[in-house]
Amino acid sequence: MIINLNRKYSRPKRNGRKILVRLLVFLIFLGLVLGVPINMAYSGVKEAQLHGKALASAYQNQNFGQIQVETSSIKNAALKIDSSINFLFWLRFIPIIGGYYSDVKGITSGGLEELKAVEVILADLKPKEEKLGFLGKPIPSQDRVSQLINVLDQTIPLLDKVEDNLKKAKEDVKDVNGEKWPENLLGFPARSTISVLRNFITGVYLAATDNIDVLALAPSTLGQAQPKTYLLLFQNDKEIRPTGGFITAYAFLKVDKGQITTTVSDDIYRLDERLLGTCESKICPLKPPSPIVRYLPEVSGQPRQAWSMRDSNLSPDLPSSAKEFERMYEYLGQGLPFDGIIYIDSQVVEELIDVTGEIDVFGTPYSSKVDHRCNCPNVIYELENYAEIAAKGTQDRKAILGVLMSQILAKLVGTETEKIPQAIETIVRLANHKHIMFYMHDQKTQSALAKLNWIGEIQDFDGDFLHINDSNFAGGKSNLYVEQTVTQEIKFDKGKVTKKINIEYKNPQGFGVWLNGINRDYVRFYVPIGSKLISGRGSEDGVRQIGDELGKSVFEAFITVRPQNSRKLEIEYEILYSPKDEYKLKIQKQPGAKDFQYKVKLNGSQRKDFKLDRDREFKFDI
Repeated sequence: MIINLNRKYSRPKRNGRKILVRLLVFLIFLGLVLGVPINMAYSGVKEAQLHGKALASAYQNQNFGQIQVETSSIKNAALKIDSSINFLFWLRFIPIIGGYYSDVKGITSGGLEELKAVEVILADLKPKEEKLGFLGKPIPSQDRVSQLINVLDQTIPLLDKVEDNLKKAKEDVKDVNGEKWPENLLGFPARSTISVLRNFITGVYLAATDNIDVLALAPSTLGQAQPKTYLLLFQNDKEIRPTGGFITAYAFLKVDKGQITTTVSDDIYRLDERLLGTCESKICPLKPPSPIVRYLPEVSGQPRQAWSMRDSNLSPDLPSSAKEFERMYEYLGQGLPFDGIIYIDSQVVEELIDVTGEIDVFGTPYSSKVDHRCNCPNVIYELENYAEIAAKGTQDRKAILGVLMSQILAKLVGTETEKIPQAIETIVRLANHKHIMFYMHDQKTQSALAKLNWIGEIQDFDGDFLHINDSNFAGGKSNLYVEQTVTQEIKFDKGKVTKKINIEYKNPQGFGVWLNGINRDYVRFYVPIGSKLISGRGSEDGVRQIGDELGKSVFEAFITVRPQNSRKLEIEYEILYSPKDEYKLKIQKQPGAKDFQYKVKLNGSQRKDFKLDRDREFKFDI
């Protein structure tokens, strides 16, 4: 048998060539469908960065015409990025990758729409550039806020013209989820950047539509027509109290045409010392409420004989607590020399310093870097250290709050242009999550802020309602470490609703850990009015139904949570609520509290498992 060797080996050679050709064609195709759009997008990003810096320079030099040019250039760069991403549409159908593609596409499309809106507004403002102070030369940073207020005042009437752009931008980003992104992606802060951009784009639409009345009031609130004075109260959320934390310090802020200065600043103990001195010579009705008498003794261990300003925020309804604070303040004989009260906690200071960078107060640095002395952000260590010094009553203690906030605000005003969206998003998010709250004397302003849910009030609700309120009474700064998990078990049968609330408190840290101690927690449950307590377990002083207030029925308990320990508190009650096709539930977060884990079960089936970072409303099919 004769074998043709040439024929035998020629076919693999031809097959190999076919494979190489096909591979080459595939690589060329891949380069076209993937490489070209990515390169085009990268080029657009670089152009946007270049013109972004030029825009910052144009604003610095107050050149309105150049601001318009650079804004249009950034819009064109965004269009280039968005168009290139459109070529990668097929990535949307790939599992996992498709979700990330959709987020990027949503952000670029939404950003493009908002840049179109800015372009329209700038064109309408161009004839007024001199009136708005754009004279082609730099202005002091403290004058920028006043200028921005003027710009805002002139922009509000123009927002109707760009509402469609802003609405489309909001729709583009509505499904973007920054939480699924890694914190760090090849050196890029992916999660925070995606979240900030998504929240900023959404926030602009809401500000220009649903909340335009708040925007309209901003100029007067910021002292455009006449100076305003606000009392700033710092609540220490590491020692949680009903409205967000133990009131530690105060400062008076004067706002004149957007420029903010601090007039008086001190710790709350100095204010209480003045109140005590005043009430020695006149009658002051300062009888402490029952919970303070029972659970917040004097240092000597004796029951308290008087109510003080630092403990005045006993009501979980911030307007009610603010009125109580003002009632006590008026005993000082000065009336109320301020136009409202602004409440902040340590989270506010920490996150704003993360935007501005390190602040120096009396030679002490305050930064967001981790401090090895507490394994927490340095600013938290310094604030808690200050709180300890203030509590000891040392005569030469310094009043840091006014200086600290003045420097933070000054840095925010002078921040780089590219950081402005981050600064705005941070402040709005802190207010949405109840770390910044307002009590304004002007009812129009207060009503507008109430629409934003920025006034810390206990709200009415047509359905099931729950607000759990913790008060750390003489338990040190243990809320640094205490965690909670809350489980609601709802049973609905034949028109009757019963609920069981189970709270697990944990303090995983030891006694020797910085500022840790026994957490003495006065707990209240605010539930729909007419609810009846069935049973309670885990309270050291029993679980009691104490009546109705703020349009709710109230149950109370008291527990202690020791370091490296846990406790469970459980209540069961019946609700006067007869849902039909759906079960409506509202959960109000306590101001200043951590984002604790909540679980909701309905007739044995788990319906929700989430972190309570803000007030939440749910509708469950039944």
